Amino acid sequence: MNSTAAEFRRALVQAFGPAVTDTGAGLQLAVGDVQLHFALQSESSHRVGALQLALLRVEISVQRGDETAAAELLARVDRATLRGGG
Repeated sequence: MNSTAAEFRRALVQAFGPAVTDTGAGLQLAVGDVQLHFALQSESSHRVGALQLALLRVEISVQRGDETAAAELLARVDRATLRGGG
């Protein structure tokens, strides 16, 4: 992702509020019967000319919930973390 861990967290909290909690290893999102964990790892930024882009590796694991419900929540997370620019 082209964001920092703080930007990613802010987007999740803005979309899901108190359903987002910090863990020692990343973020946890619990909505209904689904619980997802996001392991966050900052990587070296990418430079294009004068523009410097943050890079964030996000590994997602489903800790609770069925496949359909988890996929629906992940789609909501995807929309919440989209950035403009096309």
